[in-house]
Amino acid sequence: MAEYRFLSYRFDCQTHTLKQGKQPLELRPKAAKVLSYLLQHANTVVSKQEIIEAVWGHPHVQEHRLFQLISELRKLAPEQDLIRTYPNQGYSWQVKTKVVLPPSRNRFALAASLLLSVSVASGAYLNNQPASTSTPTLLPALSAYHKAIVAFEHQKYPQAQQWLTFSLQENPESIEAQLLLAETLLQMNETAQAQHYASQVVQHTAVNSYYFSQASDLLSRLSVSQARFSEALNFAIQGQQAIDQQAICSAVVMRQRIADLIIAQPESLQSATLHSATAQLTHGSVPTNTAQNINSQQSELCKQLTQPGPTSMRLCTPSSGVHIGRERLA
Repeated sequence: MAEYRFLSYRFDCQTHTLKQGKQPLELRPKAAKVLSYLLQHANTVVSKQEIIEAVWGHPHVQEHRLFQLISELRKLAPEQDLIRTYPNQGYSWQVKTKVVLPPSRNRFALAASLLLSVSVASGAYLNNQPASTSTPTLLPALSAYHKAIVAFEHQKYPQAQQWLTFSLQENPESIEAQLLLAETLLQMNETAQAQHYASQVVQHTAVNSYYFSQASDLLSRLSVSQARFSEALNFAIQGQQAIDQQAICSAVVMRQRIADLIIAQPESLQSATLHSATAQLTHGSVPTNTAQNINSQQSELCKQLTQPGPTSMRLCTPSSGVHIGRERLA
């Protein structure tokens, strides 16, 4: 079984033993089960009912008993945000966690052990399936991600959420899955969870500039949905600056987003907002010959991708005679 390592702790999911360094720590059996379940669903919001049924084996348990166990686990590192509470939703394990497989004597022993574990865990399922002649081309995490994309395109958001959650359980480090899950949750009006996943990407120290830009764009649209236009504009500018001279088509979209946000301001604030936005973009603006850097095929594909669709966001259209477009911000 796997061992989970977080902060200075090590937790064995098979024996339910917790150690800090080499020092064993006492942990009540039910608390150990809660910890095991949260670790196995790290960075995913799990409902109280899910945890209760996994730990007690039935749903007829008062929530205060679970709350006591959560409080007990938080005492392991009071200064850290080990477990985050999502009101009316559940809990999520937050700290960075590493999964370590047990050592084996040789590769063949490890392979045999893995095959045995898989056959025991999934024997009942496989017995009911037709014989397969080959291994699937894509591994489950990527396959689930692709299924989520198809579901998202057909606006089947609950189905997309299900596949993305599964994909992240298989590959918790997938930034693409986190971003698409955040976008899916936004379409479902689950703004708190959407913000959680987008913020995680922004705060990820190793994330590249494009992922940062996409997460910033999503946070900008989240702010718009909550009528926080100044915050939305700041997020949009941060996202645009991150990819200004890297992803030309995306930069054009971001700059139009900024223009829309400026137009959405009251007329009395538009001039000041435009001046502020222009000042922030001065050091990262797209060169005036940007269009020359896009070949005809790329330009056509960009046009197809940026046409307004059923899920596109247009805050408003210029109706007061104020012309604010890409060239004004360039």
